[in-house]
Amino acid sequence: MIRKLLDLTFILTFAIFLFNACNSDKDKGNIVSVRLVTEPSKLNPLITEDANVFILASHIFMPLLDFDPNTLELVPSLAKSRPLVTPIDTGKYKGGLAYTFDIKDEATWDNGQPVTAADYVFTLKIILNKKIAADNFRSTIEFVKDITLDAQNTKKFTIYSAEPYIMSEQNCGTIPIYPEYLYDSAKIMQKFSVAELLSYGKDTTKWRNPDLMAFAASFQSTKFSNDKNGIVGCGAYLVDTWVAGQSIGLKKKNNWWGDKLAAKEPLFAAYPERIVYKTIKDNATTASLVQNGELDAVINIPAKDFSAMKQDAKVSAKYNLTAVTLPSLAMLGFNCKSPMLNDKKTRHAVAHTVDIQTIIKNIGGGFGVECPSPFVIQRPYFDKTLKPVTLDIDKAKALLAEAGWKDSDNNGFVDKKIGGKTTDLTLRFAIRADETLKNLGLLLQDNGKKAGINIVIVPYEGTTVFAALKKRDFDIFYNSPGFAPGLDDPKELWATVSNTPEGGNRFQFENKQADALMEQIRKEMNETKRNELYKQFQNLIADEQPAVFLFVRQERIALNNRFNAPVIARRPGFSPNMFQLK
Repeated sequence: MIRKLLDLTFILTFAIFLFNACNSDKDKGNIVSVRLVTEPSKLNPLITEDANVFILASHIFMPLLDFDPNTLELVPSLAKSRPLVTPIDTGKYKGGLAYTFDIKDEATWDNGQPVTAADYVFTLKIILNKKIAADNFRSTIEFVKDITLDAQNTKKFTIYSAEPYIMSEQNCGTIPIYPEYLYDSAKIMQKFSVAELLSYGKDTTKWRNPDLMAFAASFQSTKFSNDKNGIVGCGAYLVDTWVAGQSIGLKKKNNWWGDKLAAKEPLFAAYPERIVYKTIKDNATTASLVQNGELDAVINIPAKDFSAMKQDAKVSAKYNLTAVTLPSLAMLGFNCKSPMLNDKKTRHAVAHTVDIQTIIKNIGGGFGVECPSPFVIQRPYFDKTLKPVTLDIDKAKALLAEAGWKDSDNNGFVDKKIGGKTTDLTLRFAIRADETLKNLGLLLQDNGKKAGINIVIVPYEGTTVFAALKKRDFDIFYNSPGFAPGLDDPKELWATVSNTPEGGNRFQFENKQADALMEQIRKEMNETKRNELYKQFQNLIADEQPAVFLFVRQERIALNNRFNAPVIARRPGFSPNMFQLK
């Protein structure tokens, strides 16, 4: 009897186990779990450079225009249509263009108030306030000279530029819009007009205005960066939970206004009830979670792990494992104002110690295509005549000698007098603490020694690497910027005026000829002429060598087959709001 009872207990237990196993995916519900390698320090997209912030914030905030996830065409989002563009024939902006937008009637904030032109103007003022760390956005809207509201329609407004600019529509249309009622309940910024803020220019006394400083302090506070109740847009999701170092949970809003538009406009797709971004730094842990089907979308999969997943029948049956070629360019940036690298011959010498093919093969796992340009190979104006920098230690040594470097003390590293002191050519390579980047550093270090260059790897945990980059406290850094669809305006990354702590010119590259070329590119509306200018710029950069451009990335992703999860052309290759539970 006891044996029979034990057997029955075993059978029942095993049956329950099988039932739970078969229903495990169902029990997970309509919740998408996404792996994040590093947790963002804030969720306020106007004041950060962290790509993860923009990915998460895209579910919360909405712009007037966005890029279709499949065609990458610029399409309406909050706006009813793309703007009406009108040449300006008279007045102080003669020769410029006017862009008239009309916001969708359905668009509302969480408190039920409509999204209006005033909210867009408010957002523009945030960016223009130089006490706010929005340099990246500020540099993209320099063409704006004024804005007027329609007296008859609170959702309609017109932006004026004094001259043509190739990215005016894209840049003013893709700004995430903030609700004025929440972020400026005291209505401080209503004291200033857009034209007035633009008139301040570089007058530091004007920017010390107590009201501007008070608003800047409030907007950049923890309340509006880390508090879930202070991170609010008109998008489909709101911040539901935030467990520091572990996860950020987004919850679908009840009766979201955009649901009625989703059938006709893909940008309004919002199928999951929740999207949970889980911070998982360790690749082994990630692989284990994938093995058990515990994650629904995974990016940044090391090549070795990706190959193992594809060979694992259990994993390959449960996941769509694919490599997506995205407009994202891996590069090694040089600090051109570093005493070690302020001579272009030295930069060229260091470049010839970089083994790009080995980096693609061993570090990138073979997932990458060489790209010797600051523009990705998908661009029609990519200069196909450019050749990648080759590994050539002898040439590196020769260039170092020409630049005045020699090993005067026979310690294995070349040196020269800097500030009257004999100094070894020691280059600090700033990286995020990551196994792949560490291996990249070791490869650079090994080849550098052969040429007499001492490369020191300086790892930073998480987002702390951004602080070092802002201070320009490095000689070499690794970067992999994503490129938005549309045209490129190289000013953000390469112009002298962008060499500020918050600016994108971390290379500290300052070149008058390059600045002039970039200004010509920005104003040239003729495609054929503009493409020629783009090519001249690429060749100038190749000559100055402010960076070593490595390869266009192929992002390795895993998408759980319990969802219909489309692969898209935009970074990071998927959008969890589009996942439909099977």
